[in-house]
Amino acid sequence: MEVTPFQEQMDPEVNLGEGRSRTSSEKARLFELKIWLPGQGAMRDLVRAESLQQAILFAQNRYPNCRVDVPPTTAKKPKLARASSGPRETARRNSKLVEKKNESANS
Repeated sequence: MEVTPFQEQMDPEVNLGEGRSRTSSEKARLFELKIWLPGQGAMRDLVRAESLQQAILFAQNRYPNCRVDVPPTTAKKPKLARASSGPRETARRNSKLVEKKNESANS
């Protein structure tokens, strides 16, 4: 992506292009960054880069005069405990109990 004259007029400090604000490397992965824009507050952005330092550099090139933070990694959700028996099994057990009660009452 080349910087057009219109983009340069809007923000002449923007440093866009391959190797400056993005990469097409096979080894690249997504990094989540928190970007604080002056006068606008924070936003979260996914930046594709080979390393965290490169992702921070790309974010600073895309958004000049910004502060870049790395949000803490979130804890993984615990695995849910599943019941050993489902509703069909419970219904089958209940019907057997009812049958036994009926048999014992008839005897």
